[in-house]
Amino acid sequence: MPNLYSLKPSAQPNYLDIIFQFSPRKPGKQVIQLPIWRPGRYQAQHFAKNIPVLSAFSAGQAIEIRKTASSTWELDASESVEIHYSYYANQPDAGGSLVEEDLIYINFINCLLYVKGRENERCEIQVEKPAGWQSVCTFRKGGKYRELVDSPYIAAPAIFQHKWKCNGVKFSIDVVGSRHALTKNLIESYEKFTQTQLDWMGHFPVKEYHYMLWVCPKPYYHGVEHTKSTMMVMGPPDRDAYEDLIGLGSHELFHVWNIATIRPRELFPYSYDREVPFSTGWIVEGITTYLGDWFLYKSGVWTRPEYLAGLLGNLKLHFDRDANAQQSLEESSIDLWLDGYGASLPNKRASIYYKGAVVALALDLKLQAKNGKSLKEVMLAMNAEFGQLKKGYMKADFIRICEQVYGGSLQEFFQDFVERPTDITSHLQEIMAKSGMRFEHVSAKGWTLMDYNTL
Repeated sequence: MPNLYSLKPSAQPNYLDIIFQFSPRKPGKQVIQLPIWRPGRYQAQHFAKNIPVLSAFSAGQAIEIRKTASSTWELDASESVEIHYSYYANQPDAGGSLVEEDLIYINFINCLLYVKGRENERCEIQVEKPAGWQSVCTFRKGGKYRELVDSPYIAAPAIFQHKWKCNGVKFSIDVVGSRHALTKNLIESYEKFTQTQLDWMGHFPVKEYHYMLWVCPKPYYHGVEHTKSTMMVMGPPDRDAYEDLIGLGSHELFHVWNIATIRPRELFPYSYDREVPFSTGWIVEGITTYLGDWFLYKSGVWTRPEYLAGLLGNLKLHFDRDANAQQSLEESSIDLWLDGYGASLPNKRASIYYKGAVVALALDLKLQAKNGKSLKEVMLAMNAEFGQLKKGYMKADFIRICEQVYGGSLQEFFQDFVERPTDITSHLQEIMAKSGMRFEHVSAKGWTLMDYNTL
């Protein structure tokens, strides 16, 4: 029998009441775990802080359940077990869970317990919602726990949708909170960059994909990637969020390849019960940040001047904020687990998003200048060797493939841009100049970007 989860809004505001049912594999001690982090945010968040207490039952009788660590419990049982608990669901971002009068929004990884070592077992889920409400979730009956916690759920009185097919894949934009966000311009742009990404990579790992958007009441901007969906939170409803939404949607879609499929070895598979530091976060987020914007240009959603403005914006975010970072990009990738996503010590850490995007830009231009190839060949090779074969990669694997595409050594490049906290300004300027672009700091204007290819 599959493990069963039953969830419903509690009588207490902002709480979910949850029942977890499972049968022991063998009699004796059962170790019960709640994830301490979620894929997409490489920082321990300790979701167990939102659970006041657990109660356990077996064969109709209450049994003892003992807390042994911050997110771990133990019990002894030989027959089917039910664990009853409430979860405080009041985190209104794209990786959290929220229960209100007009919304049930759940990232299951926040709140669903599992028996340690049994993450690959089949499970079923039942979420009680008011009659007449609509819901969206990509999890299908009989899927594994790992699939369930990668599948956000949202239910509301109304969900506004646009559905289409691209290269045989079913796509949907699902909007909660305001039908006005689902404009003709937004729909056309999503269809364009979706088509471009699928054509560029050639193979899409899943048969159905949902762009899930909650238009929240307060000013907000956040997105989280999943294998079969992205969850985006944007607000308030009267905001013109078109530019943010196309950028966020394009970025999150490419994560279907670059992290959900092509994954660092340390994250293959995900270990939910502990921190999992890895030094290649700049590949995961930097390349995705760079290519997410490039796909908007390639698909015709952005004009060349709009793309260059976005490119300059990312360059400024690195050189104005983190150019003097004391840590290398590798060290900064690891220290996300230590510092979180807010400010760290002054001049300590570089952003894996923005310095990572600078590395991706420089690498792409360097490949193009050498032999006309690009990051496309790199990502296709990474997908063929690691993604489609379900193998995790290391930094050395990525460098090896880059060098194969380049046709020579890139050791100095990766040492300067990734492995050391080197000032990369002049090196980047040299690479960009060979591609017809001039990037410089002018005292009166700050950083400027000139593209001689458009003159």
